[in-house]
Amino acid sequence: MNTILITGANGFFASRFIDYYKSKYNIIGLGHTELDITNENKTIETIKKYSPDYLIHGAAISDTNICERDPKLSFDVNVKGSINIAKACFISKSKFIYLSSEQVYNGNTEVGPYNENCIAVPSTVYGNHKLEAENSIIKILNDACILRLTWLFSFPERNKKTNANIVSNVVKSIFKNEPLKLPSHEYRGITYVYDLIENFDKILNLPKGIYNTGSENDLSTYEIGKIVLNEMGLSHRINEILLKDAERYKLQNRDLRICNDKIKQHDIIFSKTEEAIAHCIKDFSFKS
Repeated sequence: MNTILITGANGFFASRFIDYYKSKYNIIGLGHTELDITNENKTIETIKKYSPDYLIHGAAISDTNICERDPKLSFDVNVKGSINIAKACFISKSKFIYLSSEQVYNGNTEVGPYNENCIAVPSTVYGNHKLEAENSIIKILNDACILRLTWLFSFPERNKKTNANIVSNVVKSIFKNEPLKLPSHEYRGITYVYDLIENFDKILNLPKGIYNTGSENDLSTYEIGKIVLNEMGLSHRINEILLKDAERYKLQNRDLRICNDKIKQHDIIFSKTEEAIAHCIKDFSFKS
């Protein structure tokens, strides 16, 4: 049984990954209380102790607002911490899988979808630090696998963290009976977290490189909100629950769409965003 060490164990992705694969792999989940990734010596010592076959690095400050307010904290965790993990993997000879983000494309002005060969131009602290971490990891390890993930979504689950995402935001608005404002000039991939998790058996065997990872999508965030309500059987409440924000990104569309052709070549297939939403709602029987 292979050993997988995953950082950010209490996070949205890792908590679900651990539960899903706990019978198939020897999984060591480390949260920030067990491992301070900003401490180089402790990080190397800890990874050496476990010497996992695979290390999935999911620990990060992913709240973009926090990163903007405190760029030093973002650098320490998202860049320095990732470098420390890469150094530890070099010593332990563990295969390193880094969870990056499509936010590295946030400042690109040409129209997407973007593939891995285009020059990523981040425009936020978070995006810049993710790209800096990618470049640093590649210099340390010649076999690292870097996944540029899209926005992950799912419903809340007991004892698992829920990040703000399109589905949970819509559901929250329904329960609070408060309208949700969604931009009509924003386009980005939105991936059901279990589509990603179920593909991880194949992802573990990817050759080195950078991969756009997740669902492709040509719909605006507002249109995706409408699909969520339609799939839940609440199309009659669209005008009540959703407000179209036509002003945000009006001067230039926010386009974070990815092309995932490269990862498809390794038989790793993701549903289109609208299909993934239907899959998620069916899984959780969340339909009126």
